[in-house]
Parts: sequence; structure tokens; C-alpha cells
Amino acid sequence: MYEVHNPVLLIVGSSVGGLLLLVLITAVLYKAGFFKRQYKEMLEEATGQFVSENGTPTPQVAQ
Repeated sequence: MYEVHNPVLLIVGSSVGGLLLLVLITAVLYKAGFFKRQYKEMLEEATGQFVSENGTPTPQVAQ
């Protein structure tokens, strides 16, 4: 009379679907520039120095 359902398939499918949705949202936000930090530009503007790739400041040469 009563049919017992196996919830494993539903749980696994929902988990995989949720992870795919999270990856999709993260990719869209990354492409939109949401995760880019502008700390280097703010530091450069505040101190008047250029910041190299490894994070050490190098003095700007006056011209």
C-alpha cells in the first residue's frame, strides 16, 4: 500500500545542484569584478608611491 522512497538520490541531487549554483554565482561575481580589491590603488594615491607586485613600496622618481 505505502511506497517507501529512498531520499539518498534527492539529497545528493540537491547538494550537487546547490554547489553548481554557488559556483555559477561566484563566477558571475568574479567576472563582474566584485572580488577585486583596490587596496593597492588607494595606498598609491595616499602615499604617492608605486606599490610593486610583491607588496613592497618603491619610491616614485620626481621628473
